[in-house]
Amino acid sequence: MKGFKSMETPPDKTGELNMERMNLGDASDAVSSMQVLREELVEDLNDIEKRIDELSQSPLAASDSGITDMQVYRVARAALYSGIASINEVLGWVRLMAAKDSDGNVAEIVKSLPTVPVFSLH
Repeated sequence: MKGFKSMETPPDKTGELNMERMNLGDASDAVSSMQVLREELVEDLNDIEKRIDELSQSPLAASDSGITDMQVYRVARAALYSGIASINEVLGWVRLMAAKDSDGNVAEIVKSLPTVPVFSLH
């Protein structure tokens, strides 16, 4: 991912500097990269959910190895949810910080960013 170029942002009413805006090209690069990573994490999460479901239906579920595997799957699932939530936060930040073009429009890729979905661990 390229470094982010930003435009100067004037101080706000209190005289403090605001966070700088990203130009649309950099925002699109950031969004594309994060969306690919998010898709991969979601695929991994679906795989873990499937394994959890299969193991819970299996006679091995009550065995020592089944219990150990379930603990590993649950840790992996929590880590994947955390990663997805972090990416959602980054995408939300990009949406917030993306500058508009000269006509006042926001790039289509930035408009298509997800809002912050809430996932359940249960």
